[in-house]
Amino acid sequence: MTQSNNRLVIGVLALGTLIFILFCMSKSSDRDRIKAQVSSRDFYESLRPQCPIIQCPTPDLSLFNDSEKVAAVSTVLQQQKQQQQIKKCKNETTKTLLERAYERKYIGCNFYATGGIGNQIWRFASLYGLGRFTGRNPYFEARNPEQMNNLMEIALTFPMMHEVLQVKNPPDNFVKKFHFADDCCKFDDPRKLLDWPDKYIKVYGDYMQSYKFFHPYRDEIRQIFDCGLTIKMSLNAFTEELFQADTSFKLCAHVRRGDFLTDIMLESKEDFTVPAINYAYQYLINKGHENISMLFIGNDLPFVKNLPIQNVGFQHIYTPESRIRGEDMCLGINYCDAMIMTASGSTFGWWISYLMKPNSTIFYNAQITDNADFTKDIHDFDIFPKEWIMLSLKDGKAVKETQWWHQRRGLPPDLPPKGMQPWI
Repeated sequence: MTQSNNRLVIGVLALGTLIFILFCMSKSSDRDRIKAQVSSRDFYESLRPQCPIIQCPTPDLSLFNDSEKVAAVSTVLQQQKQQQQIKKCKNETTKTLLERAYERKYIGCNFYATGGIGNQIWRFASLYGLGRFTGRNPYFEARNPEQMNNLMEIALTFPMMHEVLQVKNPPDNFVKKFHFADDCCKFDDPRKLLDWPDKYIKVYGDYMQSYKFFHPYRDEIRQIFDCGLTIKMSLNAFTEELFQADTSFKLCAHVRRGDFLTDIMLESKEDFTVPAINYAYQYLINKGHENISMLFIGNDLPFVKNLPIQNVGFQHIYTPESRIRGEDMCLGINYCDAMIMTASGSTFGWWISYLMKPNSTIFYNAQITDNADFTKDIHDFDIFPKEWIMLSLKDGKAVKETQWWHQRRGLPPDLPPKGMQPWI
């Protein structure tokens, strides 16, 4: 009897479980069916605030016995009515939070690899430039855990970027996707992204490492990447001890070896670094700078200390230990007067150079990768501002290079394609 009761209970539980699963599946299929029927435009159109959003009830004047009060209330109501006629939702200058949220549009990009802080801020800067051109806000997807984990570092190093950046997670079927800036380092025409009604646009490009995306807004970029107060305070104490009372002109060199020793990017090498330092020193002397000191920023202190540059003529040579990467970057941005990028493929070194005070002199290696045939070499004209000084080696000496990669090979520049294909 007990066994039959147990079987009955088990059977009831099994039937209940089956019914529950079928119920959940039906609800899930209903949700999927509804999602398929609702377009992105309809979904976000439903968020449009209604006008007026809040309307105060009109008081009943018959409740007032005092004729003076009735007149006063009538006057106020008449004024409110006139104001409402002037302040239509469509023409309001002071918009509600709901209205601004409804009207806001976004632009995001692919995330095949998050990369270091240089890659992250380049990705954001390009999205910011595209957003400024198209009237959209740059966003990163919340579904990328590696990038989300890096937001704390960004908040400390560049707090304004953290404030401007939007973190969103829209459904895929509500995002308009395009093949745009597919090549890591090739400029694409932002005019292609104009006049699309979709709330969210996502481009296939991942790194988007062309300064041309944001250079028209470089003053805003400098404000966004103003180093955070805690970083500045730490560096102030550090540099007071490092430089003491030295107010000399600081020529800096960014050194990148480490991972570049086994990477396609050309690492800092002595055969370029030493001639480049000699060239830069003489260039600055010819420009009227005196009392020049040398400051190294990078990740290979033994390499730096073995460079034969003691007789160049520097007042001081500073080789500090590497600090956290946000402080190293801000050290270069705020304390360097000129920069030598000894490993031109380093996005870290590139951003130090770009964010230094306006009109700073920047030198960089014309050879970016080991074999000088990667996309960063091919699209050097899209990566490096034309006012920066490109150096090549000739007979063991650094000389100013006047031609881009494609010009040195007699080739036409690789320009962006016309049109834009959907990214499916």
